[in-house]
Amino acid sequence: MKNGILLLCLVTMFGCSTQKTLQPKTTAIKKVPTPEAYWQNRQQVFARMKSWSMDGRVGLQLRGQSWSFGMNWQQAGSASVMDITHPLTGAVMANIRETGTQVTLKAADGKQYRDTDAERLLERQLKLKFPINDMRYWARGIPAPDSAVEALQLDRLGRPLKLQQKGWQVTYLSYKSDQAKALPAKISLEKAAERLKAKVVAKQWQTRF
Repeated sequence: MKNGILLLCLVTMFGCSTQKTLQPKTTAIKKVPTPEAYWQNRQQVFARMKSWSMDGRVGLQLRGQSWSFGMNWQQAGSASVMDITHPLTGAVMANIRETGTQVTLKAADGKQYRDTDAERLLERQLKLKFPINDMRYWARGIPAPDSAVEALQLDRLGRPLKLQQKGWQVTYLSYKSDQAKALPAKISLEKAAERLKAKVVAKQWQTRF
């Protein structure tokens, strides 16, 4: 009897000594970036963009008058080339080249005009008031760096839904994809003080970093 009790004790002790201590499993929680973090990253990445081109069309409304035209815009650093084309035929109505502080506009009749500001040249020669200087940033879904952001609304991926600068309300209606760094597909612009509205549709983008 004593031997049986002793054997039972030994078996029990041996069993206890061979049991593994179970550690509670911990599940790693993946931290999802906030919209603000996405937004900061978007601006940093796009600031390193060496060149880009956009092929699209534009509709303008100014004090009861309307214009529409095609636009092929190529930007490399501070140099840019823009073709403004007829909305139906695709014929080039004006070519605007900007290199540093010199802007040249070549009209369909072959005449050339020069200025130091693209917006002023476009308005004076074609009677079109369009924020070209800031659109080189707004078109990509980032703010122009030379002025304060007056209002901003982001989606969950940190892409702007609404951006306001210099009195312009820029609304991003859609993007090319569901990625955080997607480029805009449709943009509307409005400056209430001047009763001016514009809609930009980007049909094709090409970028190089």
